[in-house]
Amino acid sequence: MSKMSTDTPAGALHYDAEVWDAPRVRHVEDEWKRTGLESLVAVARHKSSGELAAYSVLQHSDEKPWLAEQDDTLVAQAHRGHRLGMLVKVLNLRRLQKDHPEVERVLTFNAAENDHMLAINVALGFRAAGYDGEWQRRR
Repeated sequence: MSKMSTDTPAGALHYDAEVWDAPRVRHVEDEWKRTGLESLVAVARHKSSGELAAYSVLQHSDEKPWLAEQDDTLVAQAHRGHRLGMLVKVLNLRRLQKDHPEVERVLTFNAAENDHMLAINVALGFRAAGYDGEWQRRR
């Protein structure tokens, strides 16, 4: 999760590196649960090093049973080029379909500069439904 602040295309925006340790991850997961969100997490682990090479998070709530939201998907820079982003997203979508067949829509988002994830989303059948912009004031 630390790499989401440093390894994703962000255009001209600058983000400070974030530190995510196990207690911080557990705290966020506990907050999600407390607010009624179920998180489906898929990971790819590099066999020889044991390093997490990719992960993807989908969220679902009983409050809106027809809807799921795609949260993070990241492939670590050292492991890119092996279709891991596609694989972890597909694994999660299949699990969602099996466990929550009532879901009719999945919302996702990504930076316009993120050509690889845009291509994955298009290949999976996602289509643009809107756009937003981000502004950053630098001092």
